[in-house]
Amino acid sequence: MSPHNKGWLYPPTRREVTLVLFSLTVFILSFNLQASLQLVGVKPAKLSGSYLSAIGLGAQDPGYDRNGRRPKEWRDALENMISGEWEWEEGKVAAVASTTAAGPVGTAAIYNAEAGKGPGRGAGNAHGGIGVSNGVSPRQQLVRWENEVPIARAVTHVPGFSILDNVIMANGTFYLVTDDPSSLPALEYIASSSTNSERPPRENEWEIVSTADAIGKLGTFGGRVFGTSWLALDHAESQDPYTLFSMFRTHSTLAAPTLPPSFSSDSSSQSRNGSLANVPAPLRLIFPNVPTFSSPHIPLAPGVDPKTHTEPRIKSYIGFHPLLQKAALPTLGIWYTEDWEDLISMNAPWIFDRVIIADRGAAERGRDFWGRGWSPAADDLVRRAGGDDGKPAWAAPFVGLRMKAGWWAPVRNALLGYLHLPELQEAASSKVSFWSKKPAAGKPVVTYVSMQDEPMGAGPRLNNDDHAALVAGLQSLQRDGVVSEVHVVKGNGSVGVHGWEWADRMSAIARSSIVLGPYGYQLADSLFMSPPAWQGREIASVSSTAAGEPEQSAAPLLMEFFPPGTFVRDQEFAVRSLGMRYIAWWNDRKFTSDDLPPVFQATGPSQRIPVSANAVMQVIRDEIARRTVP
Repeated sequence: MSPHNKGWLYPPTRREVTLVLFSLTVFILSFNLQASLQLVGVKPAKLSGSYLSAIGLGAQDPGYDRNGRRPKEWRDALENMISGEWEWEEGKVAAVASTTAAGPVGTAAIYNAEAGKGPGRGAGNAHGGIGVSNGVSPRQQLVRWENEVPIARAVTHVPGFSILDNVIMANGTFYLVTDDPSSLPALEYIASSSTNSERPPRENEWEIVSTADAIGKLGTFGGRVFGTSWLALDHAESQDPYTLFSMFRTHSTLAAPTLPPSFSSDSSSQSRNGSLANVPAPLRLIFPNVPTFSSPHIPLAPGVDPKTHTEPRIKSYIGFHPLLQKAALPTLGIWYTEDWEDLISMNAPWIFDRVIIADRGAAERGRDFWGRGWSPAADDLVRRAGGDDGKPAWAAPFVGLRMKAGWWAPVRNALLGYLHLPELQEAASSKVSFWSKKPAAGKPVVTYVSMQDEPMGAGPRLNNDDHAALVAGLQSLQRDGVVSEVHVVKGNGSVGVHGWEWADRMSAIARSSIVLGPYGYQLADSLFMSPPAWQGREIASVSSTAAGEPEQSAAPLLMEFFPPGTFVRDQEFAVRSLGMRYIAWWNDRKFTSDDLPPVFQATGPSQRIPVSANAVMQVIRDEIARRTVP
């Protein structure tokens, strides 16, 4: 073999070694080029559209930025649709400095917002909101009072409805700490026994203690429940649509121009000037005696696949549809018995900054004292002048407490915004000067709340023939051009109703100026009818409004059908407290606000009610004729 022809086992030549080393160097540099550029500060996104991407060297996934999103150059339409196109800044959450309970809703009196102004820097702490840079911190959840236990104060009170500051709950017992018991209302007019609403609260449920005894019972520290809490003490069977209505009415007392000095506390001093912007929104509505579900939990039978879907449980009735609370009072969280028991099981005192308490039993026991309210200087309640018999128990704050004009507007305006009815919201908040002409009234919208399709036992309903005649009569009014629209909606608007169905029902009622139907709580949503244009004055109580004050012909009208001999005042009192008009019917006989029949509650929820459709149609025609402006 020639010496110049080497085999493959011979050592490589210098030329061959050089070629191998050069190839490895080029491979390593090319393979790690993008990572090397990142080390020197070049972002991967900068390489995505460059020559390196074209040759396959810059196509590596760049990963995520510090805000948890891909770089802008790498985002696509799907990611923007899912995550949005917000920008993130250091120390903020989704470009919002803090998440608080404050926020402008219409001309809301209780949302701490004036027109054109957002929540201030202190809004987080004022409302108990939680934020990155402000709001309530975990350290503030613990209160060390040592030997100075917070003193309970009564802000305002009428039997059954009280606003109290510094209420301490420990192991299920409410404690009011004070060395001057006369500065607080009697416990029997604040709450009732949890086992019998006709009796005053037991000692293990409510107790007034001195500061000397408080340390031994409560210790030297406890947790803090920030903000304003609503506490509805009635059991599930006592709930109705007017719980929220009456509690909001009591809450709105904080915006009254003046509170009697004896009712004032340090925490409410900013509210005494009547400024609507100083009243914080409620943060929670607590039902200690209402379980989350009214139906029992039924476990799966032995041997059944655990992945099997069980029958859905029925939530307890609390008087209003869940969407109403979310749309009209978005800051309000709902606590049920289970949530309350969780707080009790922590075996520690909890101090509530402010509690607004509703108890129907206490209201009934103190019915004789609704009219003039409570005065600690007299160390007793002042007896009413009379005339409150027959009014529902929830009416106590309407009779005995002051309120600011337009107090219901925040709730209604918030609902209108949710229903996308801004034109009604603007009309409701518009003002008409004394010298201006009366605005022209358009053709009204009429809504008939029907119970015909509801299950038997759900409530009274019209006779089938009278129902058909009433619907035909309303349709004839629309054909004749007397009314612009006629809506027939289902009576059940609070339980088991889909969100879209509830929204359609509420839209019809909110746009209506005449609502009619068989008597019962299904007519409670008539509170959201278009309000009269003359709501512009302060009202001391509803007793004068509901007893002879001049009514406007353009005010909304509720017509309620009763079996002859039966009458209850719930719906009548509610709509008249808002300045609306009311007519009760016994077949073809009508009763106006000046000549209402005596209160008599009938038995039997499946009553069939007779009504003269012709008489009702004639009254509607007369009402509309009076509203027409020549």
